[in-house]
Amino acid sequence: ERSEFGKVAKELSEVESRKSPLQIKIDELGRLLALSSSAGIALMALIGYIMGRPFLETVTVAVSLAVAAIPEGLPICVTVTLALGVLRMARHAAIVKKLTAVETLGCATVVASDKTGTLTQNEMTARSMYSLAFPSLCFGLTGVGYDIKKSGEYYIWCAVFPLRS
Repeated sequence: ERSEFGKVAKELSEVESRKSPLQIKIDELGRLLALSSSAGIALMALIGYIMGRPFLETVTVAVSLAVAAIPEGLPICVTVTLALGVLRMARHAAIVKKLTAVETLGCATVVASDKTGTLTQNEMTARSMYSLAFPSLCFGLTGVGYDIKKSGEYYIWCAVFPLRS
C-alpha cells in the first residue's frame, strides 16, 4: 500500500467479477425450480394430509418428486453447447480462452476491430460498414480518427456498381 505497485495490487484484489448473462439466466432458472419444487412439496403434503395418508409416506413422495424436477444434466448441457461454440470459432481462426467469452460474443451486436492504431494512437477509424437493414449495400467511410478537419466522406456501393454521394 505504500508504493504505487501496492496500491494497484490492492485495487485489483477488490475488483468483483461480474456474471455473464447466461450465468444470470441459469441462476434465475435454479431459483424458479427451487421455488416451484418447494411449492410442489407443500401441495403434495397438503393433499396427502387431506386424503389421510401417512405423513412420512406423503413427505417421501413429495421430496422425491421435487428432486426429480431439478435437471442434473443442465450444467453439462450448457458446457457442451459452449464448447461447440468454441470449436466453431476455432474453425474460423478465433481462439477463445474462456467458455463464457463465447456466450458474450454471441450477445454482441457490433464488433469493432482494428489491426493498428487503437493502442498506439488511441483512436480507431471505421473504413466500412454493413447493415442488416440494407443487406445488398455496403458503406465505405474515409477520414482519419476524431479530427473534424480531417474528416472525410462516405460512399455506398453494392454488388453491381458504386454510388457516390
